[in-house]
Amino acid sequence: MGAKLEGFQVGAGNVIYFIYGLAGIFALVIIYLIFLLIKNTIVKQNKIRKEWKKFSKVCEQKRLNATEIDFLKGLVKKYKIPRPVFIVRHLSVFNRYIFREVGLYRGAETRSRENFTSFVSSLRKKLGFADFRFLEELSSTREIPVGVITKTTVTIANVQKNFESKVNTVDEEGVVLTVPDHIMNEEPIREHHPVEINFTLENDAEYIFNSAVYKVIPGPPGYICIEHSRNFSRLQKRKYDRIDAEVPFKYFFLDPDQTHDFIERNKFALTKDINYETNVLKNISAGGMYFNNDKDLEISTLIAITLKFSENEDELKNIVGRVERIVDNDDDSYRIYIKFVKILEANRNKVIHFVFEKKNALKKEKLMKLKKKTKAVAE
Repeated sequence: MGAKLEGFQVGAGNVIYFIYGLAGIFALVIIYLIFLLIKNTIVKQNKIRKEWKKFSKVCEQKRLNATEIDFLKGLVKKYKIPRPVFIVRHLSVFNRYIFREVGLYRGAETRSRENFTSFVSSLRKKLGFADFRFLEELSSTREIPVGVITKTTVTIANVQKNFESKVNTVDEEGVVLTVPDHIMNEEPIREHHPVEINFTLENDAEYIFNSAVYKVIPGPPGYICIEHSRNFSRLQKRKYDRIDAEVPFKYFFLDPDQTHDFIERNKFALTKDINYETNVLKNISAGGMYFNNDKDLEISTLIAITLKFSENEDELKNIVGRVERIVDNDDDSYRIYIKFVKILEANRNKVIHFVFEKKNALKKEKLMKLKKKTKAVAE
């Protein structure tokens, strides 16, 4: 009986040791989880600080004042924009949230609304979002160029009134369209009537925006004011095919004098002290290209480009591009989108030929792989 008691005591001790072991393992797991939580928090905080540092850098480059910076910071926090730099870098992000803020001021008293409109207009210019003539595609009615002719349809009591308009003004309030006198003299157009505006830009992209009237200005001449809208359809195939390709090129950015000459006369003088930089483009079409760059650039910066597709071919020179869009990469570099604003037609045709040949080669490569795979399955 004593032997049994002794055996019992030893067994109980083993259980206690086992429990202590489990508790130790559990404690280690908890410590490890706490470590991971702290590490992830530190990494997240560092990433947030890094993003805000990029935001501050762009604000400094754009020479924004404290009021403008605080306003943009408020938008980032209010709408929980994941990457603050996007609101000062990308037109579509800026417009999306500014559009919401303008809506809040629509019903405000006149002085506040006018002050806010003026403030936003100045901010847009500083950020380089004021001139939309060179954008490849639009994202809202805010970017419609003044002077564009539209086919306008106003729906009144389920009856559609179709007429041709001219965009007279585009501001923070909306789009102001001309209305022919005979349309204004017929059944009156009133606030909240649905409107569809259809127009084509220079790049042959057809846009159809859906909105509503928020104000009517009797004539003659008569005008209707259309609320800003992001509700649209876009009808277009790309004017030029593009292809991913790594092609070395050299370039330099035009200085202020060269930029002024190019804008005025579509040409500029080359100087002896020009220092060419080299890079590799990642994608190209006859209308433009993009490449990655460590330097942060300004939208609308002009760049002179020289490239060639192979050692046996002549260089394509005298290409002038404009920085259209910039995307922040994850590795602290920037994807720079360039639109060709001056290129000899012979050089453009060479680019078209290169893209065509490259696409054909890729198709043949895929076809060969498919044949080999089919043959392997059959065997």
